[in-house]
Parts: sequence; C-alpha cells; structure tokens
Amino acid sequence: MKLAVAIIHGIGTQPDNRDTDGQHAFAQSLIAGLRLRLGAEADHVAFQSLYWASVLDKRQLAFLDQLRDQPVGWRWLRRIVTLFLGDASGYRKVSQAYDTTYEEVHQCLRGGLNALRAKVDADTPLVVLAHSLGGHVFSNFVWDQQVINKTPSCPYDPFLALETLTGLVTFGCNIPLFTFAYDPVIPIRFPGHCLSEPMREQARWLNLYAPADPLGYPLRPLPSYAAVVSEDCAMPVGPWYKRHTPLSHLAYWDDRNFQRYIANYLQQLLTTCNSMQASECS
Repeated sequence: MKLAVAIIHGIGTQPDNRDTDGQHAFAQSLIAGLRLRLGAEADHVAFQSLYWASVLDKRQLAFLDQLRDQPVGWRWLRRIVTLFLGDASGYRKVSQAYDTTYEEVHQCLRGGLNALRAKVDADTPLVVLAHSLGGHVFSNFVWDQQVINKTPSCPYDPFLALETLTGLVTFGCNIPLFTFAYDPVIPIRFPGHCLSEPMREQARWLNLYAPADPLGYPLRPLPSYAAVVSEDCAMPVGPWYKRHTPLSHLAYWDDRNFQRYIANYLQQLLTTCNSMQASECS
C-alpha cells in the first residue's frame, strides 16, 4: 500500500456496525465515495475507521433510560444534548490515572491504528480524516504521542508513533472551543518527522467547515495555527434542505463535493508516491 487513511467520527451516538471489510457504519459512505473517485488508484490506499463512541454511548443511553419515569419535558432535545454535549464534557483528562475516559478513547484510536498498521509498512504516509469532536480528540492524541516521541529522530515504528502523518483533514471541527482555557495556545507539531522531502512538500492540514454548521469553525485565526493549518475552506454540504441549516454538521460524509475535495488531495499524494517509485527504479 502506498497510502494509509484513517477516519475518525465526532460527537453523537454511533452504532458499532461494520461491513465485511471491518469498516464502521459512520465511515462507509465516505470510503465508498473516495474509492469511486480514485478509481484504480484506490487499490493502493488502505482505509480504516477509528471508532471510540462505545466508551461514552453506553453511559449516556443508560442515563436517558433512567429519565423515562421522570417528569421532564423536551425529551427529544434532552436526548440530543446528552448524546452530543455529553461526548464533549465526558472526554476530558481528569487525572493521570490510566483508567480515565480520556485514555479509554485514546486506546480506541490506538487499536484502530494498529489494525491499519497491519495493512501497511512502518514508513507509509498517513492521512487522517476527523469529523467534529474527532478533530479535537485526534489533536490531543497526537500531542500526547509527540510528548512521548520527544526528539525529532525516527522511532522504531514511525507509523504508530504518528511520525508519518502527512495529511490531516478536519471537517465540522470545533477545536477553537477547547482552546480558551489555554494561554498561550500551542498546536500540534505537523507534519511528522519521518517523511521524505517530496511527501513533506505535499503535507497539508486542510480544515473544512460548512458556513451553516454551528459546530464547524475555521482554525487559522487561532494563535499559532496558521503555521500548521494550510487552508480553511468554507464549503456548503448536504442536500438543499440541510446545507443552509445546522443539520449540515452531519452532512459532510455523503456530500459529493466534499468527497471530491478529499479525493483530489489523496490523488496528489499518490502521484507523489508514484514519482518517488519511478525515481528509485530509474
């Protein structure tokens, strides 16, 4: 495989349903759309969904079940608040103990990356597609790993150490909401250390947000983020009845323009990989 692509979901309940390839339901339409647009080149891309909803879903649904006999109104709205804001409030580092929710979520990501690593080599370029809170989760995950890495030298397995991170596509991303407690605000180091010069030149952090998405924000206005985020792209997504409403937050996955945007970037990386291989063989 020439390229590895990991896909992370965001807030809200996510069923743990998988297809025959082991991909979770939330990522299936996006993977199918990318494969279609990449054509034969899709055979050189290893995809993997990174699923962490199971850590919080059971607790949230159990709480909602306890409310059935309580005199509360607006139950549909309470469900939305619990399942959406409950993820954001539940995912936080409350101690250094290894049994916190924060670490459990990161262990889910690590398990998915291990599954992806089984399909690729240790030096395979990694692209991560992260939706909503998933962008914040992955940013924290990278930050913690980079603290472990410490030095700019390549570790034994650069892929699992996230030092082959070449592309990061955040969409419907709400990282800004989690930065107000910090001064100064410091982003992750991007891209990874263990990239060839041609791949480093193609490395991009691309951030997309629908103008009507109240949970999607540009990132470059944040202090220091313009140095690592290549582009903030405002892109309406979803069918006509969603694209101009807050429902657009959940409409990225199936949107053709969004899929085409990502596929074009993946194609650029694959073209670079092909050029590097041709140079090695000449």
